[in-house]
Amino acid sequence: MKIKAFIIVYTFQYLPKIGNKNGDQMNPLLMWILISLALMVLLVLLSIRLFKRWRIKKIDIRMEGLETYIDSLKSWKPEGKLPNIIIILTDDMGYEDISCFGASAIKTPNIDKIAEEGVIFTNFYSSSPICSPSRAGLLTGRYPIRAHVPTVFIPSASRLSFLASLFLYSYGMDGMAMDEITLGEILQAIGYKTALIGKWHLGDQEPFLPNNKGFDFFYGAHYSNDMDPYEIYRNKEVDLPAPVNQDLLTNHLTKEAIDFIKKSKEEPFFLYYAQPFPHAPLHASDEFKNMSEAGIYGDCVQEVDGSIGQILEFLEESNQIENTLIIFTSDNGPWHQGNPGYARGRKGLNYEGGQRVPFIARWPGKFPAGMKTNVPSMNIDLLPTILNLIGVPLPKDRIIDGCSIENYLTDPNIEKPLSRPLFYFWNKNIKALREDNWKYHVKHRSDVSTYVYMKYAPTLYDLEKDPNESYDQTLHHPHTPEEMAEKIIAFEKELKENLRGWKK
Repeated sequence: MKIKAFIIVYTFQYLPKIGNKNGDQMNPLLMWILISLALMVLLVLLSIRLFKRWRIKKIDIRMEGLETYIDSLKSWKPEGKLPNIIIILTDDMGYEDISCFGASAIKTPNIDKIAEEGVIFTNFYSSSPICSPSRAGLLTGRYPIRAHVPTVFIPSASRLSFLASLFLYSYGMDGMAMDEITLGEILQAIGYKTALIGKWHLGDQEPFLPNNKGFDFFYGAHYSNDMDPYEIYRNKEVDLPAPVNQDLLTNHLTKEAIDFIKKSKEEPFFLYYAQPFPHAPLHASDEFKNMSEAGIYGDCVQEVDGSIGQILEFLEESNQIENTLIIFTSDNGPWHQGNPGYARGRKGLNYEGGQRVPFIARWPGKFPAGMKTNVPSMNIDLLPTILNLIGVPLPKDRIIDGCSIENYLTDPNIEKPLSRPLFYFWNKNIKALREDNWKYHVKHRSDVSTYVYMKYAPTLYDLEKDPNESYDQTLHHPHTPEEMAEKIIAFEKELKENLRGWKK
């Protein structure tokens, strides 16, 4: 605002003298034309600001629901000992970038160990093919559009942030809606020590910061490592100013994660380890450079695996490993490098390669070791699943789109499939629907670069027989796409009428 005020004062003080060497008054007509243009610019800027404020006021924010629910949890008592919980979320890691999911050029023995002692899901999806919405879905158990996170947030310091918040984000929000209830807030309310180590990417200003949304401790960045200025924060203060030496970043994060665990001996802890890699630009420390057979991308992934190994080693040394629930997954499919499991599409697309991600869960004595399941599930299922596992009730004032997958984690003999629709969003629109083995795509831009602006017709794929989405089945099964299209239309209508998902 100070800069804008200076421009206005400067304009009206010096504009009449522009173009006149003697400092005399310029031609009155030219002067008034320039003053009129300046006033028009000022009016446009003022109108945009007022429009943004009007849009923000339209958001149906209901803080009382969050406050009532959190208050109710403070009197909640567990039936037994609460487990420690660690969610490891990598950034832009492909389905087949770890050895237990098929990688041969990259070695990930520590992640493999989690898989050997836990459960692998082969049909697990992120709730978006890009990072901010996917993270909102994971933390809230709701489709990201409900949290007003339709796309990626950019730094508020960016010159584009004003336009982005005006046109890209829902109703001009600069972060996830304040009344969303995160997994961190819930676990914090029932006595967990909570920490986010790594990448947040759901807002970089008050009231959208990690410490505002359920994390006692935050060490990391507010956004992706390719965005400037890339700084590392300790809670709300800069710890490593830009430019950060990203070769050493994983080392810093590992140390902070272990230090947090050390300080949480007296109470259960929740560690959300949101690794910023292997998002580009890719980095690795000297210890891991040239160690893989997959270039710098593989080096980076192997260092992430090494970081996880150090955390596992400390948990074992401190006798906490047996009472720790560990979940490993990725926020979306790979970007420029990485292997999407040889599936169609990559980051930014609703094809399998953009949203199908690795998922592993380990909890000794609770989950059977070495089990695999192909039940379709999504990261919006994590919040209801974790709460169900420890006996915490869900919020009652809002729709939780995810559902508990506890039975598929604990029972190796379960045969009944989890039959429910999974919707795939791009920005504010539903682009695809999966139900059982069928996946239906509505018309959207082509994934073939030569015809990128071509709107490809609706398609239907049988993922059991065609996991690469290569062969359209619309002509062979004409009624299936019609039925699935109707479900998309019905859900779009529901969102239009009740976007936030409030219950009456």
